[in-house]
Amino acid sequence: MIVAGIDLGTNTFDLLIVDASTSDWKMLHQEKQWVGLGVDFYETSCISDRAKTAAMSCLTQFLNTCRSFHVDCLKAVGTSALRDALNGTEFVKSLRDELNVPVEIITGEREAELVFLGLNSLSNFPCNGLIMDVGGGSTELITFQDRSIKGLNSLNIGVTRLLAQTDINRVLTIKDVAAFERLFNAELNDSERHIPILVGSAGPFETFYHLINKVSLPFRSCFQLPMDKLLPLLDQLIYSTYQQRLTMDSVPELRKKYLHLAALQIKWVIQTFSINQVFASSAGLSDGLISAQILSEKSN
Repeated sequence: MIVAGIDLGTNTFDLLIVDASTSDWKMLHQEKQWVGLGVDFYETSCISDRAKTAAMSCLTQFLNTCRSFHVDCLKAVGTSALRDALNGTEFVKSLRDELNVPVEIITGEREAELVFLGLNSLSNFPCNGLIMDVGGGSTELITFQDRSIKGLNSLNIGVTRLLAQTDINRVLTIKDVAAFERLFNAELNDSERHIPILVGSAGPFETFYHLINKVSLPFRSCFQLPMDKLLPLLDQLIYSTYQQRLTMDSVPELRKKYLHLAALQIKWVIQTFSINQVFASSAGLSDGLISAQILSEKSN
């Protein structure tokens, strides 16, 4: 069975196509395109005409790719920008009418559940801990025990949302960091504060793995990051200039604008939850979409 998942994120659209004929998925195609639904979004709360055009073009390419791989099942979901947009439902309707692709706008809680499904499908996923998925519009935190969800938090502190509150050409100050941490704490409603293991879902965690190990994180993997290298790297990134990040070859272009803000969030989580082990995983929401489809097929 060939299964595809499309994540219409605030920054990027992600496509994953796998052959799920066996439990050990074979990756057929993986692609990420910058669309920028969240660019200028937080000033108007509307998806701009530019973003609509970019989204339509990207999805047209993704659907053509799905057809070329003879995809049997396809699931597409929209996350923070689409669920917050005043014209989100209208835009999703136009995608259905023009491209014949149904896009479901999911809640933050459902997004967190799908991220958990994606990571929990890995063979070497820890039994207990905290998952962190840093997005453009929101950040999901999922506590789990015995490989089952224990608690969910969807926080409106995504990196694009935060970037709209800063001057990208100005280095963060200690006061800036303290202000952001107050914002993060105000968003958090989980009472548990001691969770030793953090598992990072794709995104910036893949970048940290690459910066530390000088190689890419393998498909559907989960590897521990050494704290003695990770913590100094986070501090370096938090107080880095945009020009410094532009020179980092291991950082994808689309992440150079906001990697310092992702690093700030991750350091806050490490401190807030007394984390002493951090794992980087290449799995995320797209993997969760595929896992959900496979589970649905098995139950029918």
